[in-house]
This record gives sequence, structure tokens and C-alpha cells, in this order.
Amino acid sequence: MIPNSKPEGRTLAEFKPLKPAELDLLQNSRLGTVTVISKTCPNTENVNNIVRGSFLRFLALGGDEFAPIHEHGVQLSGAWILDKLEMVAARIPSNLKILNCHFDLSPVFLDARVSGTLDLSGCQAPGFVGIRVMCDGSLLLREFTSTLMVRLQNATIGGDLDCGGAKLDVQTGVALQADLSVIRGAVFLNQNFISKGEVRLLDAQIGSALVCSDATIVSSHGVAIKFDRATIKGGVFLRPDFIAKGEVRLLGAQIGGCFDCAGAILDILNSEGNHIHSADGCVVDALSTDGAVITGSVFLRENFTANGIVRLVGTQIGGNLECDGAKFNSRMHEDALRADGMRVAKKFSFRMLAHPASGINLSSCHVGQLTDDLGSWGERLTLDGFTYGSIVGSAPTDADNRLAWLDKQPNNHAGLDGDGSGFKPQPWRQLAKVLREMGHAEDARQVSIAFEDRMRKSNLIGQAPKHWIKPFSSIYRKINRVGHWLFWLLTGYGYRPLRLLGWMFGVWVFCAVFYWCAALEGVFAPSSPLVFQNPEYADCKPGFVPAVPQDKVASAVPSTVQGAGNWYLCDKLPEEYPSFSPLAYSLDVILPLVDLQQETSWSPLIPTPKHTWYQELFAICDLKHAIRLLLWFENLFGWLSSILLAAVVSGLTKRREE
Repeated sequence: MIPNSKPEGRTLAEFKPLKPAELDLLQNSRLGTVTVISKTCPNTENVNNIVRGSFLRFLALGGDEFAPIHEHGVQLSGAWILDKLEMVAARIPSNLKILNCHFDLSPVFLDARVSGTLDLSGCQAPGFVGIRVMCDGSLLLREFTSTLMVRLQNATIGGDLDCGGAKLDVQTGVALQADLSVIRGAVFLNQNFISKGEVRLLDAQIGSALVCSDATIVSSHGVAIKFDRATIKGGVFLRPDFIAKGEVRLLGAQIGGCFDCAGAILDILNSEGNHIHSADGCVVDALSTDGAVITGSVFLRENFTANGIVRLVGTQIGGNLECDGAKFNSRMHEDALRADGMRVAKKFSFRMLAHPASGINLSSCHVGQLTDDLGSWGERLTLDGFTYGSIVGSAPTDADNRLAWLDKQPNNHAGLDGDGSGFKPQPWRQLAKVLREMGHAEDARQVSIAFEDRMRKSNLIGQAPKHWIKPFSSIYRKINRVGHWLFWLLTGYGYRPLRLLGWMFGVWVFCAVFYWCAALEGVFAPSSPLVFQNPEYADCKPGFVPAVPQDKVASAVPSTVQGAGNWYLCDKLPEEYPSFSPLAYSLDVILPLVDLQQETSWSPLIPTPKHTWYQELFAICDLKHAIRLLLWFENLFGWLSSILLAAVVSGLTKRREE
């Protein structure tokens, strides 16, 4: 063994003679100062700016006894790095700053460990390999320019990953890949960061925020940003001036702060105006956060533009979801926003959109509060299972506007197709429940009545049990529909109980007038046989003819009894017997539990039945028959109305408010 021998590339003697730039770098590394060959990245190599990659590696690893390195580490600016800088499994004892340098080949930091900051800001390189690299400090790729992938899979970075102003011109495939990386600080893709290729951090862990403001990411094959299952303890900021051509995807991500896309432009159209397709040929979504958990709020506002589907399916949002002033530009018959199963703990704001958004799916979604305006909702609104605690702000709470909102659902969901098979009752019940709890009782009643109307028009009333024989099922259905219509006519489905009192009042007065006319015609008579059969009151019986003396003509004999032949008008009727009152009589008939002594004291004269059924049928034109039928009708109406009124008032009828 050679005494004091070292591995290849670890002694200064191996690199002599040194080039001019290398001599400067050696001297400044001993002093801990920056070696500035040029303040900008060189376009061409020359004898004065060349630094060999192997020599740079030698110094970065700590040099030797003839080339001691200051604790500030190696600091180089404006050099042309010849050959490959290969730091595979290297242990770099201090900071390494290589600024504004041009790399002939991609620097490789595979499995390297940097006891400080690794700074490659302003450099140009074909790419960068940092798989499983470990930096105690930050990894800085500010204004870094690359034409191949920057690979940071499984990297561990103690500070920030800062790619502010970087230009990654990969064209196809992935431009920046940091899957399974652990970044204890923030990730910066800002300050005019441009990536022509996908930015991917699957399953990454970020200890602070993800900042993508003032950035443009273009992907020709589907996804622009893919942060699936990433854990981001801070917020995600895709604003301001953030543009993505391709899907922004955070499926199953965990975000500890806000998700702010205010003013962002998410486009799935390429430069030719055609839709970008994924690898399997499907048109991609503009934004996908399916299954993500976001502790803060989500801001899709201030001219946020999505030229494609925004998917928030199953996303859990701990703050607000604000879409005020957003632009959802979906294709015809394509959803603009799919948020089924989403949970928003606080407010969902959907107002002042640039144009109505069609194709909004909020099925099985829950939000704490809803604030909106009618003009922002377009057609094909899916609300089945959508629940909200209250309607707040300037959002309309009147029944007309809210019913117009419900009618923006597809025709089959809203019960407008006449079939009824696809009618969704939950949105109506939910709206009525919320309005009632907010104190808008009258608007809640109007919504509930409209819901019952829609049920009837959708042929959903009177569904017979399946085991019924079809002919009986049809009869059952028709009877039920008639009953439901009468329930609306009399009580407004139980929400207008005073309407029933109005009907009862009308029937009472109408029948009273009819009874009065009939009494004037002598149809009514006392019910008591002690009066009716008493010869003393014979003058009051209908058809009464006074006795004619033998020496007189009948027409010349006047009756001495006023109202003779009519029990109602007859003044010979004893005063202690209750007189007939048409109003009291009608009230006694229509109120079955009230006894005004009219129905028990008076009754209509009933004619003898006819010999044949058809004669009896046509006898209805007779006043006495008509009065009998009217009594039956009023008595039956009174019983049914009293029962129905008691049921409505006592709350026994189910108003479908739950």
C-alpha cells in the first residue's frame, strides 16, 4: 500500500497544470470568498473561464492539505464547467454555490449529502440529477435553465426548494420530478418560472408553502402539475399570473393552509386551440383535487379561469370555497365544476361569475353556508344530496328566486319531464328546511307547496304497492291523485290551513242562502211531532186551506193566520219553539260537533220516492230532492273539513319538511 494515498481525484497534484479560472477558484476557496469569472452565464468557453468538473468536485469534497477549503465552502460564478460534475454518493462538508455557470453535461448529485446549501442559481445545464440527494440547507435552482429533466426523487431538503425564475424546456414528458421528496421548507416555482413539461411531486412532503405565483407550466401530454398525495403543511398559492396548460392535479393531497388560485388561468387547450389529451387519449381536467384535505380556504376567484373541468370530488375544505368572479369555460354537455361529495366547513361563495356556469355537480356535497346569485348558475345544475346550513350575505332567500334556482336542474331531476322517474325531492326539502330555520316561514311554505305541485305534475302521487293487481293499482293511483288535488285546493297541502276556513265559510253562506230560499217555498218543517202533528198548528202546514162556511165562496174567505201554509213564516207557531234561521241551520250542519238546536228542530220535507229508478234519478230537479242532497253534501264536507283542519293544526299531517 502506498503511504498517505488518497482515492482518485482527491489530490491537487492530479489536476496540474491548473487553468486560470481554476487557480482563482483555488485561492478564493481557501479565503472563503466568491470566485467571479463573470457575473452572467457564459455563452461560449474560452481559456479564461473553463473549470473542469472533476476539479470542482475535488474542491467541493474538501480539497487536501495543499488545497484547504474555507468553512464558507466553494463559491464560483460565471464559469464554463467542462466535462461532468459527478457527485455520486459524495459527502460535501459545507455549502456549495455554483452560480451563473454553464454545464456541458448534467451535474449528478445522486445519493449525495450536502452539509449546507446547494446553490445552482443562474446556471445552464442539460439537466440535473439529484435523486436521493440530502441537503441540510436549501436547494436553490433560481433562474436555472435546463433542457432535460430535473430529477429530485426521494430528495431530502432541510430548507427550501427554490426554482424561482427557472426555465425548464423539456417539451415532452416530465420537466421537474420530486416524487417522495421531503422538503422541510417551502417550494418556490415563481418569479416567471417557466416549465415546458410536467412538474411532478407525487407523495412529497413540504413543510411550508407551495408558491407558484407568476409561473407558466405547459404540458403537451395531459398534466401540468401533479402533486397527488402530497402533504403540504402550509398553503398552495397558484397566484397571481399563474398559467397552466394542462391539468393541475392534487388528488388526495393534504394541504395545511389555503389553496389560492385567485386569478389563475387553467387551460387544457394547446397553442393550436385543441384539447390536450392524457396518455390514454382522454381529455384532461383543468383542476383536480379529488380526495384532498385542505385545512384552510380554497380561492377560485378574481377572474380565475378554467378552460376545462374543475374537479373537487370528495375534497374536504376547512375554510371557505370562494368562486366569486370566476370563469368556468367548459365544453358543451361537459361539466364545469364537479364537487360531488365535497365538504366545506364554512362558506361556499358562488357569485358575480363572468357568465353562468353550466354543468355544476354538487350531489352529496355539504357546505356550512351558501352565498350566491341566480345569474351565476347555468343549466344542468345537480343538487341531489346537496346540504347547507344557511343562506347568507346578499344571496336571495325569496321563494321565486330559489325556485328558479331549483329549476336549473336537469328536467328529469326537477320533475319537468312529466315522467317523474328521475325526480329528486331532496333539494326542495333541503331548501324549505333552511328557509324555515332562518325565519323565512312564508318563503319556506311557498317552496313546500311548489314541491307538492311538482310531485303531482310528475305523476309521483298515489304510487300503489307493487303487489297490487294492475287494474286496482290504477284506481288507487287516480283516487290518490284526486285526494292530493283536493288537499291542495282546500289547505294548500296543509301549509294554508286558513284556506280551509275560507272554504267552510263559503259553503256555510252558500247553503244558508239556499236553505233560506227553500224555507220561503215551504220546504222546511218542525222535526218535533208534538208540533208537526198538533191540530192547533194545522194552519202552518203546506197546502193549508181555511174552512169555508156554506154561505161563503172559498176565495172570499181570508186566512186569519199570517204565513199560513209555510212553517217558516207561520206566526201561529209557538214562540217557545226555536224559530228557523238559515244561517244558524247551515252552521249547525257544517259543524258536526256543534249543536245549535236547528238541525234537531227543523228538517226538510222529504217527498215520497218515485216508482222507478230513472224517475227518482231525474227527480233531483225537484227542490225538496235538491235540498236533501245539499244537506248530505254540507254534512259530509263539514265532517271532512273538521277532521282535516284538526289534523293540520295539530300537526298530524306530514308536510314533508324533514
